[in-house]
Amino acid sequence: MGKRMSRRRLLKVGAAGMSAAAFGAAGFWPRREAGGDLAGAGEDNGATAQPAGTDASDTPTAAAELSPEATADAQAVPDAAARLGWTADTLRQVAKSGPDDRPLVGLTIDDGWTARDPVLDVLKDRGVQPTLFLTGRAVAADPQFIARAIDAGCEVGNHTMDHAWLVDKPKNYIQKDIQDFEDLVGSVAPNTTTQPFMRPSGGGVNQTVIDAAAELGYRPILWSASTGDGSTRTTPDQMVKYALAETRPGSILITHFSQRAVAALPGIIDGLRAKGLEPVSLSRLFEVQN
Repeated sequence: MGKRMSRRRLLKVGAAGMSAAAFGAAGFWPRREAGGDLAGAGEDNGATAQPAGTDASDTPTAAAELSPEATADAQAVPDAAARLGWTADTLRQVAKSGPDDRPLVGLTIDDGWTARDPVLDVLKDRGVQPTLFLTGRAVAADPQFIARAIDAGCEVGNHTMDHAWLVDKPKNYIQKDIQDFEDLVGSVAPNTTTQPFMRPSGGGVNQTVIDAAAELGYRPILWSASTGDGSTRTTPDQMVKYALAETRPGSILITHFSQRAVAALPGIIDGLRAKGLEPVSLSRLFEVQN
């Protein structure tokens, strides 16, 4: 990786923010049960607060008109974001999918409460290197899993340290939650960063979350396809069915570490490839094509 930004440096990009939008707290997938994340040693239920009126695609919006001073500050984005062609304004655009001009699907696996190494074994067996949105509390007893995942070629995104519902938290709490996990990753895998991908717990996002993440060099990443494993009633076979039905080029697919994922992932990966789609990391999904 290129030279990374100092962890404690906050990017002064506030002037580049998009206007605030109203955010609803309805579940994204009708088949899911309502409610917030399952905290502790359980599985995410995937409930999400989605931005109202935002485009699910990775289509850039017009940049705000800035003063010369603000323009200079807004260009101070981390290398990991700059390599993707992202600006400070891009970091304030919630992403639910990526470019659809290539047969790629961004595979994301969240949390890490259970079945970490069995899931990793499936990924290695199938030759897949996705983005793992790990949360600090979930891997606190086994932080070396972070290093094992990176050694296997996986990308680690920031799912925060405490896995708290962030929409009712102040900016300083949100930034500490993000930074604490970034520091944990750096302590286990030096010269590795979780930038620029951050997924808020349960997909809960509002303008405070967007601004807090952007100032630390992160873009909030949600999803456009799901295995439906937020419901504990969803079986591995149903997870495969839902994933294959909802994915298309540019989709971001979410699932969670669990024994059900261990059973479902081979079918998901093989099924995507049978459709002509390759599951990849978010960096690969969003990479700039020459």
